Amino acid sequence: MNLVQILICIKINLFFYLDYQLSIEEAHRIKPLDKSLFCLNFYYVFYAELEISLNRYFTKESREQWSLLFVDYNFIPPDYQNFYYDIYNTCQIYFFQPRILTILCNAKIKYRCLNCHYEWTTARGRAIFQAEIPEINKYNILFAYLFPQICQICYEDIQPSWYLDETTRIMKDVCYILNNYFYSSDIAFLKRPMSDSM
Repeated sequence: MNLVQILICIKINLFFYLDYQLSIEEAHRIKPLDKSLFCLNFYYVFYAELEISLNRYFTKESREQWSLLFVDYNFIPPDYQNFYYDIYNTCQIYFFQPRILTILCNAKIKYRCLNCHYEWTTARGRAIFQAEIPEINKYNILFAYLFPQICQICYEDIQPSWYLDETTRIMKDVCYILNNYFYSSDIAFLKRPMSDSM
């Protein structure tokens, strides 16, 4: 590549990076209840909140990034009773093996059975997240599993339909915990989400 091509590539990358930052800032200002007006799929909110609450704080030069990956298996640690709550009592935290952090969260979730059309809401819906200690210059993966429940009428496993405000709350809490456990307090960049801003 000659110098002109390199400068053009730098300019294009800078444009996309600035556009990305602007999009994140605009998304950050949207209230959780307003998200339901245009966000039909709650999975998008999980991804967006990861960007808003964690990834936007990394510089382009640091090359550190977190990706969210939904899995279809439950990874609750074998020593299920050996946990402690985060300092705000919102999530259960496990250290399973020396390098793996597991976060179990409860949320209000709606379930709809497509087989018999039975619907119910529960405050005991669950999501579990798992992450390894991050490495510099690497995409780090946050694994997520959303717990199904069994329909009381036809006994089918039913996948959850998350409320968007609950999705936002859970992801803010998870990002806050990741920041507290993986990044030193002198460079801590996340503030505890306030309930009135959710």
